[in-house]
Amino acid sequence: MTHSFDYIVIGSGPGGSVLANRLSADPAVSVALIEAGPSDRKWPVNIKTIMPVGNIFLIPHARYNWQQQLTGGDAIDGRVIGFPRGKLFGGCSAINGGVYIRGQEEDYASWVQAGNPGWGWDDVLPVFKRLENYHGPDKSWHGKGAELDVEKPASFNPITTAIIDAAVEAGHYHNEDFAAERKDGFGRYDLNQRRGTRLSAARAFLHPALGRSNLSVFDETLVRRIITDDGRATGVEIERAGKREIMTARNEVLVCAGATNSPQLLMLSGIGDRDALSKVGVDPVHHLPGVGAHLQDHPTVHISVENPTGESYANSRSALLRNALAPFKYALKREGMFASNVAECGGFVCTDGSGRPDIQLTFLVGLKGNARVVPSNHGFMALIQLLRPNSEGRVRLASNRAEDKPIIEPNFFDDPRDMATLIAGFREARRIFAQPALAAMRGKEIEPGAEHVSDQELDKALRKIVNTAYHPTGTCKMGPASDPLAVVDDRLRVHGIDGLRVVDASVMPSIISGNTSAPTMMIAQRAADFILEERKTHSSQAAEPARVAETELQS
Repeated sequence: MTHSFDYIVIGSGPGGSVLANRLSADPAVSVALIEAGPSDRKWPVNIKTIMPVGNIFLIPHARYNWQQQLTGGDAIDGRVIGFPRGKLFGGCSAINGGVYIRGQEEDYASWVQAGNPGWGWDDVLPVFKRLENYHGPDKSWHGKGAELDVEKPASFNPITTAIIDAAVEAGHYHNEDFAAERKDGFGRYDLNQRRGTRLSAARAFLHPALGRSNLSVFDETLVRRIITDDGRATGVEIERAGKREIMTARNEVLVCAGATNSPQLLMLSGIGDRDALSKVGVDPVHHLPGVGAHLQDHPTVHISVENPTGESYANSRSALLRNALAPFKYALKREGMFASNVAECGGFVCTDGSGRPDIQLTFLVGLKGNARVVPSNHGFMALIQLLRPNSEGRVRLASNRAEDKPIIEPNFFDDPRDMATLIAGFREARRIFAQPALAAMRGKEIEPGAEHVSDQELDKALRKIVNTAYHPTGTCKMGPASDPLAVVDDRLRVHGIDGLRVVDASVMPSIISGNTSAPTMMIAQRAADFILEERKTHSSQAAEPARVAETELQS
């Protein structure tokens, strides 16, 4: 059976949900949205995705999580790092911390400098505002009335307040709005929440569009490859319920599968480095060596301390009553532990004297060894995230089978400058934790341990615990055709293949200095603008000969 649509959107994450909404707003346009995971509107996924803390019930399961892994090199002792990727409506926005950060003006200036006109701060700020419904004072840099709610939760853990006070005691600026002109300092994060519930990209953008007759959604459907014919993407091969089918795209195929799955899908379709594809049994269709290259993420280390007074979130004996009441508090008031994203506050610091923050500190009001563990002991921690790494990794195919996970090599610390900056950020986090505001709540340092003091000791200790902020970017980077690693142009069209775009964080030519979810939605809105603008232009051009013929006939 063959289905035909004007546009096929692959993936329902931050990119795909926005695109599906914007394109299907025109009833004359038919859109198919394909998602490998389940809908978030079915029981019990709907409950798990509504609660901000519900990701702990989703991440352990392969049904909702691609469960990919980062393969480490010698620089991190060959460790394998778990790498959750959302596999359901909303994608990673259904399982992440929900933190709303846009990045720095300089981030977007670097995109322009890399050969991508129209992507500077003055270009993207209006787009951020068009997507936003800000629940705060009217500000010129915020938007009101759009689909994406941005707000601070109604309640906070007392540790959050103490951490911010400690940061101020350490000499940092108290910043309650990281979208404002000043990007440094510490404060409570704005989150993508709506009255205490998680607002994934699917809830914000996809759900309102599901009633449209011109939008067809295929959940639990795997895209095996993109079909090309004579240099043009014409459709996709899918598999659902054990059967393979073909979908054709009259206009475009739009890949929104994320910074690991998008390059994987392109390579499975024969688009990538020809030699690498041939080695795993894929017939090359178009030589594009940048596919899968230029992987950038935010390498992250942490400092964790005990919380002897027990305010932190944990499944401990002393917290039994509080935890037992938490579901009722959430159901009645949308407050308390179930309304928390755990990463309630954070901030940005500059370690090199330039004035531009190069480290993000995200504080967790609980202990977390990885994204799948519910702590049983009381403590809190700081995640120290390197904002602009010099090291680059890559994504490559393990085989020619769509079922097999890609090989993801982050190459953390290939450039020694990255560790030096992280150590400086770690020292600042340790200094904040030592301030008087936290004295009553802070116990001994758990990890990496107070015995690690010198740069040499910290270097060795941090390599053993380095993790990721789950912010992969750059594997289908945007750039001019003259850039040998560019995969898409400044309108997100794949170089050398007509009718094919990539629309997600993989197109970032350099990583954003902060969380990547909101910038990905901005990228998708811009892609929709490009597509609708081009559609209008083509319609006008097609109508022109008819008008000329009619005029000649009348004359």
